[in-house]
Amino acid sequence: MLRDLVVCSPWKAGPAAGAVGPFMFSVTQFTPAHLGDVGDIWRAAERLGDQLIEIDCAVGVLTYVQPGRRRVGSLSVWADDAGLGRFVRLPDHVEIMNRYRSRGLPARSAKWWAAELRVRAALDEGLRMLDGEPDRRRVVRRNLDDPAR
Repeated sequence: MLRDLVVCSPWKAGPAAGAVGPFMFSVTQFTPAHLGDVGDIWRAAERLGDQLIEIDCAVGVLTYVQPGRRRVGSLSVWADDAGLGRFVRLPDHVEIMNRYRSRGLPARSAKWWAAELRVRAALDEGLRMLDGEPDRRRVVRRNLDDPAR
C-alpha cells in the first residue's frame, strides 16, 4: 500500500561502525503540517547525519520519509547511550528542531537495545513501536540487551 511506503537514504556509517554490540537504536519521527516542508526537513536531516563523524560512539544513521503519511525521520544506531545525547545537543540539531517544532505534530521517538545490527529490520521495528503507541511521544523498550539493565 502506498500509504506505508518508506523511502530511505543510504546508510551513513559513523566512527563506531565496527562495533560488535549491543547497539542502541533510536527512531525519530516528525509529521509536518504542510507537505511542502517534508523535502526541506529531509535535506536538513541528511546534512545533520553528516555530522555523526563528530561523535565517537555513532554506529550510523539513515533518513527516511513516508510520503503517504507525511512523515520524515531518522534511524540512528549507537554503541552507547551517551552518544545520542551528544547528537541531539549539536548546534545544528537544536537549530533544526527549533525551526520546525511549531510546524507540525510533536516529534516522536522510539529507543531500544539489540544485540545485532540489522538496519532495515531496526527501522521497521521502530516504526512499528511508534505506530503501536500513537498517543505517546517517547516509546522506550527495555530488554535483555540493554546494558543499563
